Amino acid sequence: MKIKLSMMLAASVFAASAAQAAQYAASGYAESRMTYANASDIPTARTSGYSGVGSVYIQTASTGLVGVCTGSLINSTTVLTAAHCLYDHDEAGNYDPVTSISFFLPSLGAAIDGTAAGFGAINYAFNPDYNGDILSGYDVALFTLGNQATGYDTYDLYYGDPLQQYTEVGAGSIGGPTGTDPSLSDYYKRVGTNIYEYYGDEVFYDVSHGVVMSDFDDGTAAHDVFGQLGGNQQTGIPGESNSSPGDSGGPEFINGAIATVTSFGISAAAFQGGCGAGYIDPYASSSGRCTNSSVGEIAGNTLVSYNKNFIDGYLGVPEPATWAMLIFGFAFVGGALRRRGRQNATLSYV
Repeated sequence: MKIKLSMMLAASVFAASAAQAAQYAASGYAESRMTYANASDIPTARTSGYSGVGSVYIQTASTGLVGVCTGSLINSTTVLTAAHCLYDHDEAGNYDPVTSISFFLPSLGAAIDGTAAGFGAINYAFNPDYNGDILSGYDVALFTLGNQATGYDTYDLYYGDPLQQYTEVGAGSIGGPTGTDPSLSDYYKRVGTNIYEYYGDEVFYDVSHGVVMSDFDDGTAAHDVFGQLGGNQQTGIPGESNSSPGDSGGPEFINGAIATVTSFGISAAAFQGGCGAGYIDPYASSSGRCTNSSVGEIAGNTLVSYNKNFIDGYLGVPEPATWAMLIFGFAFVGGALRRRGRQNATLSYV
C-alpha cells in the first residue's frame, strides 16, 4: 500500500441532531491502507482463489519505488485500484507522476518466489475529482494492461445497498488482533470478512457519503467501536478481518461483485484521544501509533457506485442518451468518447 496521509478529522457520535453531536479532534489517526481478530485465522486465510486479484507495484519519477497496493481485474485488460496508490502528487503537494505500474498475479509474494505472472500498464487514470483526500469518496483508479490477462477471474461491479456483510481480499501486510505484524508479512493474498455498518458521513462530518465503514471487533463489547459510540452493537463475526498496509485498492465483494475498494483506516483514538489499555482501541504499534489495523479501529472504503461515471468514462461505456442515439440509428459526433483524466504511455515496465 501507499501510505500518504495523516490528517485532522472531526467526528460525531451517533446523535439525534447536529446540535447534540460531540466533536473530536483526530490528528494523525487516519491512514490510507489483513489483520484478523483471531491470530489463528492468519494461515488459513491465505487463498488461491480470487485469481483476478493481485498486487500493484508502483514507481514514481522522483522516488522510484513508492509502494505496493492491491488491484482487481474488471476485464482482461483493466485493473481497479485506489486513487491514492496512483496519485500524481507527493505529500508536500509536489507533482510526482507515476512512471511504472506492474500487476502481479497472484501476488507480490508469489513474484518474489518467482511463481507470479507479471503485467505492465500502458495507461492509467484516477478519478479527476480526487485531490489527495482519501475521505472524499473519489479514491478510485483504473489502469490498462499492455497484454491481456487471460485465464483469470474478472469481476462485475456492485451498485446495490452496501450496508451488509462483505468479503475482502488483499495482498498486503498481515497481523492478528493487536495489529499489523511486519514479521508475519509475506505479501501473499488473503481473504477475510466484515460488515459495513455506516456511511462515512454518518460517523464523521468531513467524510463523504461515498465511503462506507466497518469496525474491527474481537467479540467483546469493550472494543466494539460503533457500539461504544451508541450505534450498532455488533461484536464480531467468524473470520472477521481488517485492512492493513498493502491492501489499499483491494476489493470488497458483495454477492460476488466488487462493492468498494480499500481506502483507509482510523483508530477509535479519533473519539477518545488515545489508545491502549482501557481504551476502545486497546493496542498501539511498536512506534506508538494508534492506527495500526488492530481491533478497536474502523476501516473506511470507497464505493464503486459513487464513482460510476468515472469508471464508465474510462471504459468507454456510452451514457444513456448515447445508447438512445445508437438505438435510433444516429452516429456518434466527434468520434470516440473522451476518457477523463487518462495518462498515456509514458510508463516503463518491470
